[in-house]
Amino acid sequence: MYERRTKEPPPLPPPPIGTIGHTRPPGDVRIGDFVYLDGEYQRVRDMRSAGTAAHRVLIFAGREPWVMREARTTYRPIHRR
Repeated sequence: MYERRTKEPPPLPPPPIGTIGHTRPPGDVRIGDFVYLDGEYQRVRDMRSAGTAAHRVLIFAGREPWVMREARTTYRPIHRR
């Protein structure tokens, strides 16, 4: 049975300092970008192709790899181009 929410979900924490957010497809994510997963921002340490440019396997320090299948907001350091 459907239950009505009694309170709003908690807001997202602020993005990492010195970054700018953009919605990027998997093929445009770069090493060093930050992705919000499981309640915290994870920095991409490495990545692998998952067969096509529409999928990327992102590798983080201290976390299992994650397959990015759709566009998401990622945060890229401002000084990077």
